[in-house]
Amino acid sequence: MRKLAFGGFAIILRDAVPARRLTTMIQAVLVIALVSLTLGCRVKSRAAPGSLFPESGEVAGWARSGVVRTFEAKSLWQYIDGDAERYIQAGVSQILTADYRYQDKVDAVADIYQMSAPAGAQKIFSSESATGSQPIQLGDEGRVFQSSLVFRKGSCLVRLTAYEEQPDVSKGLIDLARGIEVRLSRTLKN
Repeated sequence: MRKLAFGGFAIILRDAVPARRLTTMIQAVLVIALVSLTLGCRVKSRAAPGSLFPESGEVAGWARSGVVRTFEAKSLWQYIDGDAERYIQAGVSQILTADYRYQDKVDAVADIYQMSAPAGAQKIFSSESATGSQPIQLGDEGRVFQSSLVFRKGSCLVRLTAYEEQPDVSKGLIDLARGIEVRLSRTLKN
């Protein structure tokens, strides 16, 4: 009999099983287990991009146009050139973005910044000026402006921006934000 030490474990071997062969088998099993765990966690931690955005007509007055786009942290500069570094330092992992049209009059964009931790979403939210905004009960905290809205929920920061100012746009943005918040809540629970 021989004793084989592997990591923090010790295995007693009978002479019939060569130690080198057993070590190779154990390493192979551990590698397979680690890869399976990693892939399983990645699939569960990131929702399908479109699943976080309401479909056309799901929120009154709003129609989603085009496809949902995804920008990973390494290519963030392609979407928010000039400000990407601030988000990267806060731990952004990716941005999901979708275009919308409100009452067939106003174009808008919805961005979901997925951070590695809630502290990153808090950091970005707190670093931005609240001048001209009103606080809103949305997610963990939020604020609404004349033609934009931002809120954070868990490790996500959500920003909605309308490209035109209209009297009812801020109410419409609040409705769309609530639709996104519902979808985020479902995803964050899973």
